[in-house]
Amino acid sequence: MSMRGCFRRGLFLIAVLVPLGLRAEMPAPLQAAVDKLIADTDHWAYTQEVREFSRRGEPEGGPTIERYDPSKPDDEQWSLRLYRGGIPSEADIRSWKRRKEREARRRERPLGELMDFERATLVEERSEVYLYRVPIKPGVSRRLPSDKFEVVVQVGKARSEIERVTVRATEGFRLSGVAGLAARVDRVEIDAVFAVVDPAFAAQPSRIIAEGAGKVAWVFRVGGRAEIAWSEITRVKPYKDRFGVEIGDVKA
Repeated sequence: MSMRGCFRRGLFLIAVLVPLGLRAEMPAPLQAAVDKLIADTDHWAYTQEVREFSRRGEPEGGPTIERYDPSKPDDEQWSLRLYRGGIPSEADIRSWKRRKEREARRRERPLGELMDFERATLVEERSEVYLYRVPIKPGVSRRLPSDKFEVVVQVGKARSEIERVTVRATEGFRLSGVAGLAARVDRVEIDAVFAVVDPAFAAQPSRIIAEGAGKVAWVFRVGGRAEIAWSEITRVKPYKDRFGVEIGDVKA
């Protein structure tokens, strides 16, 4: 079961929190951290490296390396540098583009729309961080049972920003819509770590490790691990802002 479909763009955790309709009920330190992340959205170009492993820990092909640059037009923002360990051929690039398009069509709603930050609770306070448990709204995912997942967000006190997000399934569950076959997910764990790129701005995602295991047709064991890392992170002006256009006010 590939974990790559769980992510998009520098993906996952920038998209995790950005689409929120923020409400006053959110705990103040978490509110400040989310506000800081949102204010810095779409201003970073980066290189993304994806490695996949089987459930036995064996590499499944080589790394895929992509470059994302929001300062370019939409259809040029993603570029492919390395595909499963090799220089990409024209066929590889076509396959990669089709996969990107499928991911865009099939992806779940962003977690920011799924997570109920209004009901976030402080589960632990340490000398340097707060840990918040954030529930997922019931019935909002097409495939995943929200009541069987736990999300914990770590907020650093010194810089008032998100430092880590972990997601895990608290118990196994049945997954529908997998090639028409019955499937059961026994384990899902996602760990996303943020790092400071520029002290003047919010910390950015630097690494995600996602692991999962289960059965298809109740017999065949499936699973694996995906590791995503970001490098060459640079500050850019979003393409959508280059003309100085705002809703209801054209400044070009």
